[in-house]
Amino acid sequence: MSLAQRVSEIPNAYEHSNLSTVKLLAQTGYLDRPQTLSVGDVQKALAEEPQLAELWLERGMDQRLAGGWGIEHEGDRYRVQNYASGHYLLVQDRLLACAEFIVRYIGFIRDIVKRPQSEAPGLANSERLPRRSMPVATT
Repeated sequence: MSLAQRVSEIPNAYEHSNLSTVKLLAQTGYLDRPQTLSVGDVQKALAEEPQLAELWLERGMDQRLAGGWGIEHEGDRYRVQNYASGHYLLVQDRLLACAEFIVRYIGFIRDIVKRPQSEAPGLANSERLPRRSMPVATT
């Protein structure tokens, strides 16, 4: 399985595990070899499994508060936007737009993980919280 295929699988793996996105991304090998991932390779991986693009689109629409990259569907095109800087690109092809988002989004995560620990405490070692509700103490 290629790096692009492993990265494309992250939202599916996230839904079926208690691992953080950072841990899943580390398992792909991307954090060690980020330069080997291209938009074209990710687009090909998504074309092989188009349902993964839908999972990424859902994830991308939830990123507004994160200050990183997000993706929104606007009519006949997609806006891939950096919410911190306001920079964006408009793309009509769904898989290409999704691939552009993925490469930028995981690059943003890599940049945060690689920051000195004083700037990003605990992020690299974070675990997801369980999906179930925590019990409330009653008296």
